[in-house]
Amino acid sequence: MIKFAGLIKLPGDIWQLDLKERGLPGWTAGYLVKGTGSKDWMLIETGPASSAPRILAAVDSLGISPEQIRYIGVTHIHLDHAGGLGVAARYFQKAGIWVHPRGIRHLIDPTRLIAGSRAVYGEEKMQLYGEVLPVTPARLHPAREGTQIRLGERVLEVWETPGHAKHHVCYYDHQTKGLFSGDAAGVYLPRTSKLLKRPILRPATPGPDFNGTLMLQDLYKIALSKVQNLYFAHFGAAAPAQLLIEIVTGQLLMHMHIAAGYRGKENAQQQLCTALQKYTLKGLCSCLGDKNIAADLVGNEMDLMLQPLYDSADGLLLNT
Repeated sequence: MIKFAGLIKLPGDIWQLDLKERGLPGWTAGYLVKGTGSKDWMLIETGPASSAPRILAAVDSLGISPEQIRYIGVTHIHLDHAGGLGVAARYFQKAGIWVHPRGIRHLIDPTRLIAGSRAVYGEEKMQLYGEVLPVTPARLHPAREGTQIRLGERVLEVWETPGHAKHHVCYYDHQTKGLFSGDAAGVYLPRTSKLLKRPILRPATPGPDFNGTLMLQDLYKIALSKVQNLYFAHFGAAAPAQLLIEIVTGQLLMHMHIAAGYRGKENAQQQLCTALQKYTLKGLCSCLGDKNIAADLVGNEMDLMLQPLYDSADGLLLNT
């Protein structure tokens, strides 16, 4: 075994792994879930292909053999969540791969996925994400509402959550009453939340297929469920789930309201992005105190909070 930095052991035999998307710490998390009464494990979220060495190092540091990774689940096929599936599948050759049925064909033949991602992200970012490899059809399983994935006595249940993207699912862990939420519950900033002593989140609403009505339904479902803990892909574990969902639901409604005033305007996406950034900073600055010191402490997280708002503005403007 080798030592590996970037693993956090969570209650309930779950290990949170910093995938360091594009080399950035604290942007994207993967999770390794240990079976109960079993030696089987499940990996949830691979991140982009460039994150694969970190997954392999983490698995090695925990003393897990490749054959013990029985399942890989991704919440959706955006490259920051699933771009590394093809690479991971070649290393964990016994693992069945769970993905929403709408995403399966794009993993078998990722040509359109790559082209669409390149159009959104640009060539430089695509290079940082690494090569997207195809996945063998026989390895893929459709993650549908209510599907149960068993790791010995441990059960993870698929919840379809199509508001962020048509191919988005969450995985509910009955053992910890925790939900691997992908982007359905938004983006969470752990260090900033600790600094300000209150949860700091924002909704994730990128184009092309964000649907506000469906995302609100997803959030209502989570809030009214037995979920106590949220395992965010961006970034990390947080609780209590009900409070977090209430916060991000209010933010989503406000973002949708703000966006309504920019539809049809010239340069609407940039104008809306600027408006969303100002609105977000207004809420943060009221309790940041010394902003320069705070920015030094949580600078990476501020980038995660503000930079993707351009893509979120696109989704809000397309939403009807």
